[in-house]
Amino acid sequence: MRKEQEVQYIWHDGVRIREDQLVTMAMGAGSYALAEHYVCSLLAHGCAYGLVYLINKANEIREYYQVRKYPVPSMDEDRVTPFTKCHVSIEDQVRKKYLHMSPNERIELLSACLRSLRVNYPKLFRFKNQWQAIYLVMRDRLDYGLLQCNFLSIAISATPDDWPINLQINENVIKNFGRVMVISDDEAYYELKYNPMGDLCDTFWNIIKCEIIGNEA
Repeated sequence: MRKEQEVQYIWHDGVRIREDQLVTMAMGAGSYALAEHYVCSLLAHGCAYGLVYLINKANEIREYYQVRKYPVPSMDEDRVTPFTKCHVSIEDQVRKKYLHMSPNERIELLSACLRSLRVNYPKLFRFKNQWQAIYLVMRDRLDYGLLQCNFLSIAISATPDDWPINLQINENVIKNFGRVMVISDDEAYYELKYNPMGDLCDTFWNIIKCEIIGNEA
C-alpha cells in the first residue's frame, strides 16, 4: 500500500494545481473530451516523478466518464525509483506499441492525437511551421528513423477533415522547418537548451501517451 506522502501540485496550463482539485475539475468538465486535458496533466506528472498512484487518479476520471481504464504497472512504489518505476517504462511501452503498429494504425493514431490537440489546446497550434514540433515528437519519441518526406505523407493522410485550411501541411511547410528551429538529425528536441516549440512538443507527447495507453487498456 502507498505510504502517506505530501499532496502533489501538478503543472497544468501554466499553473500548479493540487491533485485533488485537478480531479474535481476534470469530473466537472462535462465530457471526457474536455476532461482528457486534465488526465494528461495527471499522467505526465505521475510519469515524471514516478508516482504510479496518479494513474489511478486518472482512472477515476476515465471511470467517471465510462471510458476504459489505463493499465496500472504492478510495482512497489516504495522500493522502485521514479526513473525505473514509471517514467521510462511507460515511454518505452508507448514506443514499442507504436513500432508494432501497421501504417494505417499509425495514421489513425496521429489523426486522433491531432483532433485531441485541436479540441483541448485550440490556441497551442496556430502556425503552419508548428508542424515541425509534431514531426520532432514523432521522430524523437516514437520512430528514430522517420524522415521528413515520410512524415509529410503520414501527416497529410492523418490531417482531420475539419483541420483549418491555413494550418494544413504541404511540401513547402516541410522545406521551411529550419526557419524557426535548426536541429540536427542526431539531436533530440528535448535535449535542446531552448526549444521555442517546447510547450507544443511536451503537450503533444502527453497526448500520444494518453491515446496509446488508453487504447491498450
